[in-house]
Amino acid sequence: MTVMLSRAERDRCRREAIARYDILDSAPESQFDDIVSLAARIIGTQTSAISFIDDTRQWFKARTGLEACETPISVSFCAHTIETGGLSVIPDAREDPRFADNPLVTGAPFIRFYAGMRILASDGTPIAALCVFDPAPRPQGLSAIEETTLRTLAGQVEALLELRRLVLERDAQVIAQSQLTERLRYVAEHDDLTGLPRRDLFQKRLVEAMRDARRTGQRTALLFVDVDHFKQINDSYGHDAGDALLCGFASRLSHALRPCDFAARLGGDEFGVIIGGIDRDEQVANVVRSISQRLHQPIRHRGQLFGCKASIGVAIYPDHADDAENLVKCADLALGEAKQSRGRAEIFSPRLMEEFERGTQMLSVAREGLATGRIVAHYQPKLDLNTGALVGFEALVRCETDERVTIMPQSFAQAFDDRELAVAISARMISSVLDDIRGWVDAGVPFGHVAINAGAADFRSNAFGEMLLREIAVRGLSPDMIELEVTEGVFLGRGAQHVDRALSVLSEAGVRIALDDFGTGYASLTHLKQFRVDVLKIDRSFVSGIGRNFDDTTIVRALIGLGKSLGIVTVAEGIETAAQAEFARAQGCDIGQGYYFGKAQAAALVPNIIDRVGRAASGSIALERG
Repeated sequence: MTVMLSRAERDRCRREAIARYDILDSAPESQFDDIVSLAARIIGTQTSAISFIDDTRQWFKARTGLEACETPISVSFCAHTIETGGLSVIPDAREDPRFADNPLVTGAPFIRFYAGMRILASDGTPIAALCVFDPAPRPQGLSAIEETTLRTLAGQVEALLELRRLVLERDAQVIAQSQLTERLRYVAEHDDLTGLPRRDLFQKRLVEAMRDARRTGQRTALLFVDVDHFKQINDSYGHDAGDALLCGFASRLSHALRPCDFAARLGGDEFGVIIGGIDRDEQVANVVRSISQRLHQPIRHRGQLFGCKASIGVAIYPDHADDAENLVKCADLALGEAKQSRGRAEIFSPRLMEEFERGTQMLSVAREGLATGRIVAHYQPKLDLNTGALVGFEALVRCETDERVTIMPQSFAQAFDDRELAVAISARMISSVLDDIRGWVDAGVPFGHVAINAGAADFRSNAFGEMLLREIAVRGLSPDMIELEVTEGVFLGRGAQHVDRALSVLSEAGVRIALDDFGTGYASLTHLKQFRVDVLKIDRSFVSGIGRNFDDTTIVRALIGLGKSLGIVTVAEGIETAAQAEFARAQGCDIGQGYYFGKAQAAALVPNIIDRVGRAASGSIALERG
C-alpha cells in the first residue's frame, strides 16, 4: 500500500536525503560537468543542468549555457519535475498555464522548451533533476533516443551521488597513515559538531586541575552549563537549527573563558567548564557573569534569531568536595537547582545534597515497598454533604513497614517523578484496589464506588484505558464502581496525546472521570471543554481557607458554581471542620472528603467506616473525626 506523504513530510525527507550527500554549495566536479555537457550536445539544447531542490531555492551542481548558480524555488521547473513519476517534458512553456508567466519564460533565459528527468536518492526520495531547456519550442518534445539519453544520464548522476556518499563515509576513516593515530585520538576526545573536548578528556583535565590546586593551595571551580529549551528549538526548527545553536553556544562559551580555563561538550545540550587557579571568590563570579552575558544573546541561523539562555551549576574544590566524583555530583545538583527557574547560575550548598539524599531515600522506600508487597491502598470516605450518606471512597497509596508503621506518600514523593516507579506503583494500586473491591462485592459490603488516581506516567502508552477495563473485567466487576482521578498535569505531560482517547474509552465504558486539584492548574476551563469530566475535586488548599481567607472562600464558591452550571458533580476535599463542611453544603457542593469525615484506613476497616457513616447519617451517633 502506497503511503501518501504531506508536502511538509516530503520536503523533510528531501532535505534529509540531500544532506546525506553533502552536495549543496559544493565546488564544481568534472564528472557532473561532463554529464550536463553530454546531455545538451545529444539532445541539442543550449542549456543543461543538474538541479538540486533545497528549501527555498534550486541549486545547480553542474550547468552549461547558464550563468546563474541558483534560482528561487518558486520559478523552478525542476521542482515540478521531482513531483512527477519520472520524465517531465514541456514542449512550449508559453502554452503551459503552469509556466506561461514564469520569469524564466518571460525573461532571460526565455525558456520555451524544457525536459527533465528526476534524480532519486538511494532510498527512493526525489532530490534533484537532470534537465535540458531551450529558448525555442519543440512541439514534438523528445525523440525516443533523446528520452533514453536523459534517463541514462540521470542514472549516471545517481550512481555518482552514491559514490560520493560512500566516499564521504570513508573519508573520516581514510586518513594518511602518518596522521592516523593522532587523528583518531582527537576524534575520540572531541565532539564532531562543536569541536569541543568530550566528557572523557574533560574528566582527565578535571583531575589534573584539582591536583594542581592541591599543590598550589588554590581552588578549582567546576561549572555545568545547560542550554535552556534546546529540545523545543530542535523539534520546532529542525536539527540544522539545533546544531547551529549548539555550535554558536559552544563558540560563545569558549570565547567567554580565560585562556587557562577549559570547556567541553559533555553530551546533548550540556557543557562543562573548569576554572583553575582561583585565588579570590570574585574570579568565579566574573567568569560566570561573562558566560551568562555571552550565552544569553540570541543566535542567528538562516536569517532567524533564536533565543538562547543557559542554566549554570557551580561547585568549588576543595570547598564543596575533595575528589572529582563528589565535585561532579555537587555541580550537577547545583545545575538541577538552577534549571528550576532557568537562565540563572546556582552555586552548590549543603542543602542541595541533603535534598538529593532525601530524594534518593524516597526512591529506595518506594522500590523496597514494591519489591516486598508493602505498597497498599488505604481508603478515605466521601460523603453526600446533604444527606450524610456514604457515596464512595478514594484509594490513597501508602507504604507499610515491618513495624506496622504506615509511611505516607509524602515520604516517597520523589518516586512519582520517576516514570518507571510511578507506573509500577500505579499498577500495584490498581491491582490491589480492584482485588479489595472484589472482596467487598463478595461480602456484600455497600462501598458505593472507589476513586483511583492516575498520573501522567500512566498515559505515556496508548493502552491505559484498555488495560484498566481489562483488569476490571478479569475480576468480574462493573466499570461504574470505579472513578478515575486525574490532575491537570496529565494534560500537559509527554503522554498528553493519549489522554483524550483513554478518558473517552473509560467514560464510554461507564468509568467516571474526576479532575483532581481543580483550580490549581493553568488551563482548567480549557480541559473541562476538551475532555470528558464527570467530577470536579476542589483542591484542599482552597477549602482550608474557607472562613479565614477571603480569596479562598470566593474561589471555592466560584468553583462550586461552575460545577453546578456545567452539571458536573463537585467534591470539596480536605474538609477538616464542621464550618468548612457546612459552607460547602450551603454553596451547593455535592460531596465532602477529608479528616472531618474520616481519614484513610486499610481495606479491612472499610466495613467499619461504612457502618459508622451509616449510623451517623441515620442520627444514631454523631459523626466523629476519625
